[in-house]
Amino acid sequence: MNVKYFSPVLWLKLGAAALFAGYLYVLIKIILFKFGDVNVSLLGRLMLETAEQPSNIVYRWHSANLTPLVSIRENIAGLPHMHDTVNLFGNIALFVPLGLFLGLFVGCRLPAVLFYALVVSLALETAQLISAMGSFDVDDLILNTLGGAIGYGLFAGSGIARGRSSGAGGSSKGMN
Repeated sequence: MNVKYFSPVLWLKLGAAALFAGYLYVLIKIILFKFGDVNVSLLGRLMLETAEQPSNIVYRWHSANLTPLVSIRENIAGLPHMHDTVNLFGNIALFVPLGLFLGLFVGCRLPAVLFYALVVSLALETAQLISAMGSFDVDDLILNTLGGAIGYGLFAGSGIARGRSSGAGGSSKGMN
């Protein structure tokens, strides 16, 4: 197909999909690989080791933070130390783009954004637990979901959201 026949909406959708894929790559790079190279073979080896020794998951589960607000309180008490600042605000900031993407390009409402942010966060926390590339922390779920809500709030407060709801900017469902 000749490129000149692609509509502007299609280009916008392709651009949005590319931005979202890039965002997911960065999210995985930061959360699972701690800013290191994304090494899929390493991840596979770690998951294979876990499959061969499932007792390691039990050990990591027992060392996980399953009590809400424990890490958050520790991080707040530790401010302005860099580790606490990055952990507290970084977990929020990482998921702000997800809320924006879900509101802008998928047309999700706040309850759906909260659900999807929680599911993505839970998937990443579980991957950390299984792969031993981090630790499971329920407070990360809370902070990540809050970040998604903030991202959605930025979208909802934008002129784009107001234009959609009034009918001037197109469908309230987003670009489907």
